[in-house]
Amino acid sequence: MQDTEEIKSRLNVADVLAEYIQLTPSGANFKAKCPFHNEKTPSFYVSPEKQIWHCFGCNLGGDIFTFVQKMEGIEFREALKILADKAGVRLAARNPDQEAKRNRLVGLCDWASRFYHQALLRSREGKIARDYLASRQINSETIENFLLGYSPDSWNLTLNFLRKKGFSEAEIFDAGLTSQKTPGRFYDRFRGRLMFPLRNVHGQTIGFGARVLNEKKDFLGKYINSPQTLVYDKSNFLYALDQAKTKIKEEKLSVAVEGYLDVISSHQAGIANVVGVSGTALTPGQLNLIKRYATNLALCFDADEAGFSAGRRGLENAIAAGIAVRMVILPKGEDPDSLIRKDKKAWSEAIAKAAGVLEFYFDLACKTHDPGRLEDKKMIAAELLPLIQKIPDQIEQAYYLQKLSSLIDIPEASLREAMQGLGAENSPDRETQGAPDVSSPPAPPAEILGRRLLGLGLKYPKNLAIILKKLPLPLFSQELQDIYNFLQKYYNLKRGFDLSRFIRKIKAVYPHYATPIEVAILDVEKDFEEKPEDEAIAKEARAVLKRLREEHYHSELANIEREMQKAEKAGQKDILKSLTQKLQSLTQNRL
Repeated sequence: MQDTEEIKSRLNVADVLAEYIQLTPSGANFKAKCPFHNEKTPSFYVSPEKQIWHCFGCNLGGDIFTFVQKMEGIEFREALKILADKAGVRLAARNPDQEAKRNRLVGLCDWASRFYHQALLRSREGKIARDYLASRQINSETIENFLLGYSPDSWNLTLNFLRKKGFSEAEIFDAGLTSQKTPGRFYDRFRGRLMFPLRNVHGQTIGFGARVLNEKKDFLGKYINSPQTLVYDKSNFLYALDQAKTKIKEEKLSVAVEGYLDVISSHQAGIANVVGVSGTALTPGQLNLIKRYATNLALCFDADEAGFSAGRRGLENAIAAGIAVRMVILPKGEDPDSLIRKDKKAWSEAIAKAAGVLEFYFDLACKTHDPGRLEDKKMIAAELLPLIQKIPDQIEQAYYLQKLSSLIDIPEASLREAMQGLGAENSPDRETQGAPDVSSPPAPPAEILGRRLLGLGLKYPKNLAIILKKLPLPLFSQELQDIYNFLQKYYNLKRGFDLSRFIRKIKAVYPHYATPIEVAILDVEKDFEEKPEDEAIAKEARAVLKRLREEHYHSELANIEREMQKAEKAGQKDILKSLTQKLQSLTQNRL
């Protein structure tokens, strides 16, 4: 058995996808809002039986490997590795250099996190970190859950420990754990600091955040992080997402804060759908991560004007991605950690009272500008129109345009014209949207109807005879014609019809047609969650055949009319007469 088939046999497609998106039962299948395009109504379906997923909105689909590739933005081999680890399947390395290096760096970071953790718990020097955590009311269970640590105030203790574990100085440097003043002379990057292991969505340590504990040694900055490495990319990382993702799906809300301790205190207080963002400017990569689990985001900035304006670009990206953003406002001088230590209920209430981001910026504009002054009207419009332009829903966009018009007493038409004049610079684009635009052009109507009939016939074979008898095959693509021709021959040879046997047979001749067949069946299953009456299916099949006949009639009519125009221009009276008779025959047969 190949690696891919072995992995598929051990993993359920619904279980894998449920780690990324919220699935709702739909008969024998599951449905969800598509993570790859913005939509209000779920059109994304998952079939555990067929081990496939398909979106009937953007027509994207595949198996567990293609899904993980698209969600993680990785190559097939990386997706294979992730799923192999999940399934407990050992893979033979095909790209040994890159894969081995990545694995070595992850392993190295894991050893470093254990070293720092033990230094925190057991070393005499680590008492400064233990005392600090105690002053912040962080308990031992939380210290263990987040694997908090302490980096000894030494130039080479971490370096020497990792060398003893078999890692080279070059590897330790590549993992971001050492620095060098001159080539070949390495020293520990993190010294005398409280350590926060940075773990990816799969729980693997890929880097570190570090807080200084001796204020006299603050010359490097209170907080420093790992540099960009092969395994750590700040713009595609959210702190504690590995621990928060399940709760985010349950709550259908992600709460983003700035500080590591804000996240940790929230989780300790039982508010576990909280993640950390480095800075307030949300990147497209971070938005992609958020949108995997929820399309609602509550964002807690510093309660000052600088904090409110710092993340404008990220907020515009979030709005354009179809993420409903709310702003959590805390009392002046408070952050989530300090508020929780005073009253954890106040933090949960602040999240519940979070205002919609547009409402928040409208209020902020009124506080900082005078809507009655002409110059201020211009500034208010300049601040709010780019946000309004990003709203993908036209009704919601119209609502806020009308609201702005009333606020500054400027005609809505003038504001719309000004908004359109913002141009491509402020329009939503693929790079900044929360999910890539992967939708494909819709198939021709006859092709859609043909696939529908195929699904009806295969799922409910009682109707196959009438379906196969009345099909206008020339309307279909070559793929669909091949499938129907094969089905016709198979059906005529067999007295009964066995779907699994048919799929095995067609796989042997047309292996790449198996997935389109399964998608056609899934399309029918999504509309008939409960077992339907035979008459309901027969009625649906008759209705689709009727529409196909109409498509066939209009297609033939258009062809004849085209040929008649050519014959008339060329003065070909005999051909024109023959075409006229053909037209009459077509019309009479339709009647």
